[in-house]
Amino acid sequence: MDGILVVAKDPGFTSHDVVALVRRLTGTRRAGHGGTLDPFASGVLPIFLGLGTRVVEYHMADGKAYRATVCFGATSETDDRDGELVPGSGPAPSRAALEAALAGFRGPISQRPPDYSALKVGGRRAYDLAREGKPAALAPRAVVIRRLDLVEWDDSDPERPTAVLEVECGAGTYIRALARDLGQRLGCGAYLGALTRTASGPFGLAAAHSLDEIRSAAAAGPAALAGLLLPIDAGLDTIPEARLTADEVAAASRGQQVKPAQRPQVEPGARVRLLAEDGSLVGIASWKAGRLAPEKIFVAAPGAAGAKGEAADEGGSEASHSSVRTHEATEPRLKVVDPSNRMLVVPGVDALQPELGRLYLAVGVFDGLHRGHLYLLRELRRAAQRAGARPAVITFDAHPEELIEGLAPPLLCDPDERLVRLQAAGVEVAVVQHFDHALRVTTYDAFVAAVRQHVDVAGFVMTPDAAFGFERGGTPEALAALGAREGFSVTVVSSFLSNGEQVRSSEIRRRISTGDLAGARQLLGRNHGFTGRAQEAGSGASGLASDLPVCLPPDGDYRVLLGPAWQLGRRPEPAAHAASIAVLDDSIAVGKQEWPLPDRLRVIILDRL
Repeated sequence: MDGILVVAKDPGFTSHDVVALVRRLTGTRRAGHGGTLDPFASGVLPIFLGLGTRVVEYHMADGKAYRATVCFGATSETDDRDGELVPGSGPAPSRAALEAALAGFRGPISQRPPDYSALKVGGRRAYDLAREGKPAALAPRAVVIRRLDLVEWDDSDPERPTAVLEVECGAGTYIRALARDLGQRLGCGAYLGALTRTASGPFGLAAAHSLDEIRSAAAAGPAALAGLLLPIDAGLDTIPEARLTADEVAAASRGQQVKPAQRPQVEPGARVRLLAEDGSLVGIASWKAGRLAPEKIFVAAPGAAGAKGEAADEGGSEASHSSVRTHEATEPRLKVVDPSNRMLVVPGVDALQPELGRLYLAVGVFDGLHRGHLYLLRELRRAAQRAGARPAVITFDAHPEELIEGLAPPLLCDPDERLVRLQAAGVEVAVVQHFDHALRVTTYDAFVAAVRQHVDVAGFVMTPDAAFGFERGGTPEALAALGAREGFSVTVVSSFLSNGEQVRSSEIRRRISTGDLAGARQLLGRNHGFTGRAQEAGSGASGLASDLPVCLPPDGDYRVLLGPAWQLGRRPEPAAHAASIAVLDDSIAVGKQEWPLPDRLRVIILDRL
């Protein structure tokens, strides 16, 4: 069940209700929708199933089309019929007055979202604040209304006329807010009485299936259900295509960059659909420096018999996942490649000494030490062994985005945990380099020269899309050319793929922040966790605080394991103390526990209560 099911949602169902029903009828665990519809609304709701969930991001900017019934002469606290209605103070408008007012809402406009919206303010949903009588001051934002036409006018009740409008708009437009603002412009008040979404991007009502039709197909069997699905790349016709040979398909399926025989006519950085010779979808890539760099792959690599990089993984076994489901989880011990390894931590490139010997290097932040990182470090150990060198990494004391963008992303592990996991993965030398403006503007060749000034460098290990140095000039190609002149090698290993998708820290953060803990666990190879300082949370309760931004799931209560914090040089104890935490507005409260909290605590998040 990989594809897109376009549902014609009935009023009364939430979008989440529809996804849950489709998930149950299709037997597909991975499912998500392409844009929320309010419970009272009906119409097009695309549901992405299986591998189809991985193209949702390409539809986030899709435009929408609606048929909306606007009721004049009253206002609603929710801006629709579900809220308490309050009669308006001004006279009801005429049809001519409404048509004149519509002109001011066409094109780019500024729109304030409804008080009752799912937008987050300070970590809390706006509708929760509104229900508590503390509506948030939501800032207006730019939206685009491409078409706004009056198609029906009913003034049989002259005090409460209604209008049916057809709207075509960009993503992020609230039709409830449009009704509200029309009422304000006309001085009489208005609210949204009914709403039907007639199109979501390329998906229209003509291709939509009712819930009854989907239930009937489910009763007829999987083949009937599959017959309702659109292919994964349906609606992506605007993305240019590139036809690949069989050898190029095989390379792309392994995550390798491809220099195609048929060069696509696109601008650098453009997104490209990868198609096999028979026209079937292979994946999505970006066009970079004359090569196709895979972003998402939908076919298996030839001869693949499982995921790569498992040897250095931790907590990714089916047994550990099963224990989570049965609520008898214990955190697996950290898997250590070489128990006798005592990794040396060097405070910066300038502190490197020739006595360290010959080094084979990998450069990166290594936030989270996820499965992709562990695979790269395994290849680093192998390259170092072949070269008679020691496996080493250069990492940074701060995330580069903190300097470049002014704000560090929420971290997947703190610096102590990162060092412990690097050591466990077989790294023998870890250089923790201070990242500042001077380093930011250092070219890759100057950075390499600074390293080689202090220590013998055998080579570097990189993935095809990796780069370092000013403006990311240190690509594998540039570094290999430098190595050919200077006498060191560059080993390029294919990117690690999980279910055909490259494992990235940014994607893991996204999954955690949206509550997809199972999806994050699949990419991390373990349950997500963080470290915090114990503190009083009020009323005798305990809480946790962190000096660094920590990646947290959405507000809610979670079942966790607690244990002592990470410490380099000491084998970490399993976190086996069961407890619960509450996440609210980025603060963490620890539930009842049977043991005293240490000053620093490791929290392993299992699932949501």
